[in-house]
Amino acid sequence: MKKGEMIIWDWNGTLLNDIDICIESINRILDKRGRKRITKESYLEFFRFPVIDFYTDLGFDFEKEDFDALSDEYMNHYISIESHSSLQVGALDLLNHFRSQCIQQVVLSVMEQETLARSVQNHRIQHYFSEIVGTGNFYGHGKIALARQFMERSSVLPRQITLLGDTLHDLEVAETLGCKCILIACGHQPYEKLIKTGARVEKNLSALFDLITYS
Repeated sequence: MKKGEMIIWDWNGTLLNDIDICIESINRILDKRGRKRITKESYLEFFRFPVIDFYTDLGFDFEKEDFDALSDEYMNHYISIESHSSLQVGALDLLNHFRSQCIQQVVLSVMEQETLARSVQNHRIQHYFSEIVGTGNFYGHGKIALARQFMERSSVLPRQITLLGDTLHDLEVAETLGCKCILIACGHQPYEKLIKTGARVEKNLSALFDLITYS
């Protein structure tokens, strides 16, 4: 990468280590319904986008239950325990590294905009980003459309952008935009699943300090 190029960061699972509070939030929903809790291993095996398909895999029947109401319930739990989350190991050093190289940085997430902005601010890193881009709802969909809207107002070309994410969906977003993508297997999907895509996959953020010369 060169001066003037851009990093688009995914938030949940990439910069923010929130997998444990995501699992706990889901388990509180399952507890309320008298259903068996999921383990971290099961979560990593089943989690995927769109999120409604993940819930279906867990046995939820959306002919009997409203998905939007379930999403709101999940976010209420998530927000109540979000303070237990932390930045991924190496995140702050990498943010500083990219800033020192004059690489523009943006956060793009399907998290609701105000919730996302507050989460970034709570970790005191908002000053690293030229934009913090979230959605207008809590329902975990629309990331491709959100990315396209961002690109329409951005002066940076797709070939000048590298998207950093932790899921197969992040790769789909990057491919739709026509930008580069590196997946980091420290979040919501395991290395074994990500590496099958043929994309560059790293096991932690510390492996990305060479990105300035990556093409």
